[in-house]
Amino acid sequence: MSAPDFAALRARFPLFAERTYFATQCLGPTPSEMYVDLLEYARTLGLRNRSLPVWIERMGEFSRLLERLLAAEPGSVALRDSVTAAQAAIASAVTPRPERDRILYSAIDFHSSRYLWSAQTRRGFSVEELRPEDGVLLRPEEVLRHLDERVAIVALSLVSPRTGALLDIEPVVKAAHDAGALVVLDAYQAVGVVPVDVRRLGADVVVGGTHKWLGGGGLGLAFLYVRPALAERLEPAFPGWIGHREMVGFAETYEPAPGSARFQQGTPAIEPIYTGRAGLRFVLETGVERLRERSVVLTTRMMDRAHDAGLPVKTPREPERRGGMLCFDMEDGAAIVEWMAALGIDIDTRPGAGVRVSPHPCNTEEECDRVIDELARLSRR
Repeated sequence: MSAPDFAALRARFPLFAERTYFATQCLGPTPSEMYVDLLEYARTLGLRNRSLPVWIERMGEFSRLLERLLAAEPGSVALRDSVTAAQAAIASAVTPRPERDRILYSAIDFHSSRYLWSAQTRRGFSVEELRPEDGVLLRPEEVLRHLDERVAIVALSLVSPRTGALLDIEPVVKAAHDAGALVVLDAYQAVGVVPVDVRRLGADVVVGGTHKWLGGGGLGLAFLYVRPALAERLEPAFPGWIGHREMVGFAETYEPAPGSARFQQGTPAIEPIYTGRAGLRFVLETGVERLRERSVVLTTRMMDRAHDAGLPVKTPREPERRGGMLCFDMEDGAAIVEWMAALGIDIDTRPGAGVRVSPHPCNTEEECDRVIDELARLSRR
């Protein structure tokens, strides 16, 4: 099968004609088809109560598209408002017991998730934040030495938002399951640029969102995959009407929906379901494996050029150990981001992560070179 024509695909993203955009790790570019769906959403607003069945149908379609992307079982993916809310739904359904009351999570994960897991001490859990020995990549053996039969949940990111490192997750999943622990995997910085097959990975729960590598136009939409056998064993501590067995039945008492749908609560934001479909379809049509290949080519090119320019890169050098983002260890990241924006180049910075740069598969080699060259020029100022 021939490789995609990324020059032709690039034309589907209006933003690339306006900016040198390298901030997909924050908010991904959206295909032009998104605006068609946005207009369709605007049309439904005028339907008022007649819009409800249309919106429910679109919710179901979006969940099915995500199941295709994740190679997930039918009915195993639910929609939530944020990854933190999705993680909270699972955390609240697991009760600490004297013989199993520990939670492990990583210091290089997203701060919102870290807030959530650390707060579980209030519910009686003992939590432990794991710090990579090299400060960049959390290796399986570093997780395994903290595993024991008291661990209830191992919560980690597949790709760290602070270093861009790609976790070798399969040994962790096996060891966690051998110890009787659940694995909750945050795939937000991976899904859409790194293949995520939930059944192959074996994680019990996989969460992620749509506005980064999946090119979703709106905020406020996340997904929650729960292994079907586990979903049937867990009962939501904070249920809602969308998670009822009969969503539009308006029953007096709660009965959990089958599968992961039981972890849904109130009415989700509808706009990002509409504005997220085009990007999700783009990824499915192009193929995550092909997008991944292109991403590796571009990130490798940028790392090579950065090395030649003397720019310090935090992200692991090995392609199999990094996602689609590169983190540069540069001081005064806010000033660098502002300066680059004035040049028409969009990147970002985060505390502890340095300057973050991500070539979208539809970026060009020349754009990659320009970004590195400008960063190198700024580093010499």
